[in-house]
Amino acid sequence: MKMIMKTLGCKANRYESDKIQDTFGNKHYIADVNHYDESSADLILVNTCTVTHIADRKSRQALKQLKKQHPHARTIVFGCGANVRKKDYLNLKYVDFVVQKRKDLYKLIETLANDYTKCNTSPVNEHRTRSLVKIQDGCNNFCTYCIIPYARGREKSTPLKTIIKEIQEKTAQGYKEIVLTGINVGMWHDDNKDLAGLIQTILDETSLPRLRLSSIEPHHYPDRFYRLFQNNRFCPHIHISLQSGSDTILKTMNRNYNTKEFTSIINYLRQASSDIGITTDVIVGFPGETEALFHETVEYVQAMRFSKIHIFPYSKRAGTVAATMKNQVPHAIKKARCATLASVEKQLREKFYTTYLGTTHPVLIESINSKGMGSGYTPNYIKTTIKDNRGNLKPNTVVEVTLQSVHKRPLQAYGVL
Repeated sequence: MKMIMKTLGCKANRYESDKIQDTFGNKHYIADVNHYDESSADLILVNTCTVTHIADRKSRQALKQLKKQHPHARTIVFGCGANVRKKDYLNLKYVDFVVQKRKDLYKLIETLANDYTKCNTSPVNEHRTRSLVKIQDGCNNFCTYCIIPYARGREKSTPLKTIIKEIQEKTAQGYKEIVLTGINVGMWHDDNKDLAGLIQTILDETSLPRLRLSSIEPHHYPDRFYRLFQNNRFCPHIHISLQSGSDTILKTMNRNYNTKEFTSIINYLRQASSDIGITTDVIVGFPGETEALFHETVEYVQAMRFSKIHIFPYSKRAGTVAATMKNQVPHAIKKARCATLASVEKQLREKFYTTYLGTTHPVLIESINSKGMGSGYTPNYIKTTIKDNRGNLKPNTVVEVTLQSVHKRPLQAYGVL
């Protein structure tokens, strides 16, 4: 059976799609939509996202487009969108199945595959040089704007032994870098170990060359967490979600911290690693955000010197507290504020990249273009294009690169071996 899969949303979704490839790839041809080279698919799988109304729309558009390209294929919808909007998806004429539980999804795929001959030609993960490992799922925070606790449920942690085994297997397969992911990874725990204990155990018990941490919430982590950055196998890059630089808005969001506390965490991170790249998320146009409160956010992100900011216009999610709040910000104002913050973000990112010109860093090569130039990231998450006149670059290798210049379109660093 030939299966094509489209994944939308976060790294947790990406991990779950990868697990489907791992499970069925040795029996049937299954590939990511970006790397599918067959003329016709038998089954379309779409791993949906519902974090914003734009994510919902992109999920529906992906379904419609793939069904148009593969009219005889059956379609399965799963993921966060399916978990909270099952009826909406079932009403779409190009959707055959909406599945909410992983065990039901796997059972359905097996049932549909019974009429097909098994094969061993699936390109499982061949286009990926780093691997994701999901250590945690769910969230108990219930921020007033967020639908994810309803889509993912309450917090639950993957057992330590399971995580270590999976990382050892990935390392044996040749992966040079693994990213720990989840919905609220900072709340991971197993018996007497917290996130810091998990990371230390991974560094102690595996030979993994590079370990990254995906998005975390701004908690006051113990000192042993910050000391982990002394190990050069633990990449000095943290994506820590801010959401707003206004204490008034943070309180309305139910974020359970203020900018003073957030600043303290950032200072601890920079003391732990002078080279650390700190990226963040910001929601623009939350209900009640005045022009003055928006400018508090602009001034705050400038003061924090983030190396990259993911900017989201506030999206009303039915069933959340914020959806019923007064003083909703008009779309045109949200759009203008996003543009303003995007300009600031670009300046901050360019300044961060420029700081490291003339310095040398290990870069994991993720791809080679037609001109023989490699592409990858430094440990502190600088997107880098590498020129190699000798033609020795290979994907999934780590090379020492000296950063020479910063190009603005698209914004990235250029370096040489």
